[in-house]
Amino acid sequence: MNVEKELREKGVEILRFTWVGLDGYIRSKGAYIDHIDGLLKTGIGLTMAMMSFTPMNYISPYGTFGPQDEDVFLTPDLSTLSIFPPSAMVLCNLYKQGNPWNYDPRSTLIKTIEKVKERYDFDFKSAFEIEFYLTKDRKPFDEARCFDPSAFYTNQIVPEIAKTVRQINIEPIRIIKEYGPGQYEFDIMHKDTLRSADEVIIFKEVARQVASKHGVEANFMPKPFNKMAGSGLHLNISVWKDNRNLFYNQNDKYGLSNLAYNFIAGLLEHAKALTAIAAPTINSYKRLVPGSWAPTKIAYGYNNKSAMIRIPTPYPGMSQLDRRIEYRVSDPSTNPYLLLTAVIEAGLDGIEKGLKSPEALNENAYNRKDIEDIPRSLREALNELRKDTRLVEKIGKEIIDEFIKVKLAEVEEYESLVTDWEYEVYRRL
Repeated sequence: MNVEKELREKGVEILRFTWVGLDGYIRSKGAYIDHIDGLLKTGIGLTMAMMSFTPMNYISPYGTFGPQDEDVFLTPDLSTLSIFPPSAMVLCNLYKQGNPWNYDPRSTLIKTIEKVKERYDFDFKSAFEIEFYLTKDRKPFDEARCFDPSAFYTNQIVPEIAKTVRQINIEPIRIIKEYGPGQYEFDIMHKDTLRSADEVIIFKEVARQVASKHGVEANFMPKPFNKMAGSGLHLNISVWKDNRNLFYNQNDKYGLSNLAYNFIAGLLEHAKALTAIAAPTINSYKRLVPGSWAPTKIAYGYNNKSAMIRIPTPYPGMSQLDRRIEYRVSDPSTNPYLLLTAVIEAGLDGIEKGLKSPEALNENAYNRKDIEDIPRSLREALNELRKDTRLVEKIGKEIIDEFIKVKLAEVEEYESLVTDWEYEVYRRL
């Protein structure tokens, strides 16, 4: 692959070496076209301190790394090269002294995939449903209702996003006018697990660039507006071996195998800890409220959108290929590499321990007071993650400890701020 030649032919002069931090932010360092060949071989140096960075754009006071620490190297994976003029990006793994760095989320997912392949010969297929708002001047871009066809009459942004991602080998299946005004959903084709995580990052960058060209913002906050729908990042996943879907059993009433039920049981067992990774911001918990179509109960059900885990109805004639589970807690602020690592490790724990799932819940989960809630705040979720030592060890203690340190700074800054709501409610006490 002659990257320099391809970039010049498409009029792009800077290739962004891109990674995702433990704060969930997408960041890049640029390589100028005249030096791309060399930098593709050596990588680009990056201070370790970036893995202690917070969404507030400073190093966590609890962080392990600071300006005194050495560089690791952004090492590009050329299979992720994505050119969408005027931009081009390549996703990177972080290497320290020639080895994958334990604090790198993408390398952590790769290590998990390789470990599971070696131990069980399992492959994973996964796909994300990406919800987001188009906004202008901090308001929804349109007023169309849920599934309203008028949203597509004059909207040039959504079809341009679809066309652009398709040109870089991301395959949108469904494009939906979602519940909120200005809210859209792209459902992406199932791929191998690493690629599906990469596509979330690439999709967000494309959507932001296309929207900005039209003077609009693609907003991936979990809950950007009061009294409007939140945005999720639902994860669909299944386990395969020798091109056979191991989640499928034609004799089960829901079409699921015992392995699938074990996997579900593992997710339920570790549900509270998983929430910290799937919903990793203060804003995430404004979405996860009862009655909101976002899950709050630790349960699973057949096509039950009020449950934490949904068994989707397969497409007609595709029961075996399409049998999967959908994890519904996650939102677009999550780091998809860390999320997939956590979900795979939690599900495998259920398989390894032979955990049994309870009966599927096929009623409105919000009304069941006897079923435990997922955490209702980021602080609570981080405490649950810290307590789940088995899951922490399976993912990697170093990276999870640093994740908690980064997120704790976020929690403490937010808890020290006085909001407009507090002022209005309490000022006359």
